[in-house]
Amino acid sequence: MCAYSHGNASQEIIRILSSSATMPSRRSSRAVAATRSTRSKPSVSYAEPSTDDSSFEDNSESETNTRRRSPRKVAARESQTSRRTNPTPRTYDPDTSADERRKPLSKKRKRPTTRSSRPHKAKKVAADSSISQIVYNGVIPAWQTLPYQILSQIFEYASYPIYDENTFQPSISGKWLIRMACLCKAFTEPALTALYTSPPLVPMVQAHQLVDLLKADPTSLAFGYRQKIRALQIDVDQVVAYSLPGSGHLNLFDLIKYLPRLNDLELYHRKDMSPYRALDEHIKWTYPEPMFDALEYIDPAADPSKGDKTSVCCLRSWRWSSRLAGKKFSIDKIQTIHLRPSFVALRKIAFVNYQIPSTPADEEDPKHEKILADSLHVLKNLEHLVFESSTLVNAKLLPLLPKSLRHLEFINCWEVIADYFAEFLLTHGRQLRALTLNHNQSLSLGFLPILGEACPKLQVLKMNLSYYNLHASYHDSEPMYERLLLPEQVPVWPSTLQAIELIKCRKWETPAAEMFFQSLLDSAPYLPDLRSLNIQAILNIGWRDRASFRDKWIGSLERVFKRVSPPPKSHSHILPKAQPDVKTDIPVRGKGIESAVEQVEIAPNTKKSSAESKSSTRRSQRSCASKSQQGIYAESSDEDKGIAETDAEGPPRESRPRSRMTRELEILKQTAGIDSPLTPATSSNAGSSSNTSDDDQPLAKPKSKGKGKEKEFIHGMCEIVELRIDNLRPTENPFNENDFMDSEVSGDEDWNGEDGGDDGVYAW
Repeated sequence: MCAYSHGNASQEIIRILSSSATMPSRRSSRAVAATRSTRSKPSVSYAEPSTDDSSFEDNSESETNTRRRSPRKVAARESQTSRRTNPTPRTYDPDTSADERRKPLSKKRKRPTTRSSRPHKAKKVAADSSISQIVYNGVIPAWQTLPYQILSQIFEYASYPIYDENTFQPSISGKWLIRMACLCKAFTEPALTALYTSPPLVPMVQAHQLVDLLKADPTSLAFGYRQKIRALQIDVDQVVAYSLPGSGHLNLFDLIKYLPRLNDLELYHRKDMSPYRALDEHIKWTYPEPMFDALEYIDPAADPSKGDKTSVCCLRSWRWSSRLAGKKFSIDKIQTIHLRPSFVALRKIAFVNYQIPSTPADEEDPKHEKILADSLHVLKNLEHLVFESSTLVNAKLLPLLPKSLRHLEFINCWEVIADYFAEFLLTHGRQLRALTLNHNQSLSLGFLPILGEACPKLQVLKMNLSYYNLHASYHDSEPMYERLLLPEQVPVWPSTLQAIELIKCRKWETPAAEMFFQSLLDSAPYLPDLRSLNIQAILNIGWRDRASFRDKWIGSLERVFKRVSPPPKSHSHILPKAQPDVKTDIPVRGKGIESAVEQVEIAPNTKKSSAESKSSTRRSQRSCASKSQQGIYAESSDEDKGIAETDAEGPPRESRPRSRMTRELEILKQTAGIDSPLTPATSSNAGSSSNTSDDDQPLAKPKSKGKGKEKEFIHGMCEIVELRIDNLRPTENPFNENDFMDSEVSGDEDWNGEDGGDDGVYAW
């Protein structure tokens, strides 16, 4: 990389700023005041700052200082100012930002009273009001001293995603990275690296300017931009299908040939995406041959010391589309492309819109399934396979797929059936880590009984059972299977699961749904790695029965899987603090209460004498077990206290509370249901011999509340437990309350006794 030149870097950053997509400007304070209702919020009148520039700056500074003081002083100062200047009152909104509150309202403008047809502003206001400011104590670490690699990871994590993965429109993260690059010299290259790792190419002008930057002489630039680009996700319809006035069509050869570290190259088209109703329409643009040549292009005068490309690109990810491939790269020529040096090391590959050919009865079957499978077997490093909107995924293709797959995705494939898919998993699922099955209209949950045996290493299971209409004129998005799951098809979950996500589970009976949820409860002891549980079920039963079903199973699943540990401590700085008395938070479960926390203060650790140990063994287990209840720790009786106090060999009075508190803490841990689950072995230990110490055996046996309650295992490790049981009809575009809210004041508020706008003119 060439030496750092501050002047060149400044010019490049200015050029990047000018080429970035235009972001929406901040709303004026008038729009914020018009879009928010003030009925439920207390209104405070305060002086409006003067329009003079100098006085505006003074008022802004004084207002900033005033907000740091107590509310009483702020109110007193504002009231004095209002009496002194007698300004026009203005509504104060605590959710409005400081910059918006500093802007004065124009007296000539009136609040609009007409209804607006743009409801998206209300959503933006709600989103802005939910942002909370981080309070810190003013300690700023020396971030600029961190190594380049650590700063790159920080910026990459903080800026994801730089653009939307569906529309490819740039997000605000790109602007933020540019500001970080201009903030500090040490931040410049890490921030630009995070921006150029997968650069946004929308709008089209940014893609053309990126080509000009890559074609420039690397010695004249402050950084090696060619080495920073590792992934290109190109939207064909917005980037390469049309020409830019003054520049023409984007040359993919010039975009790719200079990139030595390019690993991911994927081309998308909006007609291949959901709702998948344009799969039969023709696409004029196809893969150009120079694009494949650019991957293997090497400049004869390349200088490795300057970071020039000296070897072919080794792609790790590629995406095939049947319409973008056209006749030039048909399915029988895919294997030839895979044998090229730039494709032979592929780890992820996707096939979009590959359909079974319609052949006459007298013609021979072209056997496209075998041709496609042979093109996959030449990729020895293939781990991630994606099929989307393809009828070619059927009972013929599934047995021919590679057995070394780790991540498999079937999206909107109509020919995938549970019976064939279960057979496929038994022979090809030993290495699977992630399984994604979305919008497959013929696939039910009938493969779950063999999932644990077929996929012993599975970590992620995702299914979205919402479907799309093939035609917009009529409804044909109903499932093609008779039942989602039968009562006798008990799921077997792999013990390595970390995330379960099942969306829009429908077309099943109540016994099957109860069996499904009960299988999760029964498998809780064998799912130690489960951290996310998201299930949305649809039951077509009466609302009373559905409410009872919801209360029963949602409460049980949340009680068993939801993490009940306290949130992490909020550290406002990295400097160590003085350690106060140690506090241990112990979750306690009681009747009708899902979780509660009791804080027990423990004195500093002291050496336990032998007399204390001897005294602790004299606690009566029988009295503790009789007094204990579910979720309530056991205490010693008055008789036991008297025995302990009259014991001649007992410890001093000062040390007795400490040992007693220690024993109570152990009892709490045993009866809380987390550290030691309630099992038959645990309950039998309560009546064991009294010679056993209290620290080794539990002292309390919870009362049984019903069948199976004694064997309930509290998992308590899931950060996300989202359960929804309703009878809502699945739709492609679900609406909520915000979609029907006006973005501005409706104009029909209660009359305040004054008629505004009366100029003495009669209406007739």
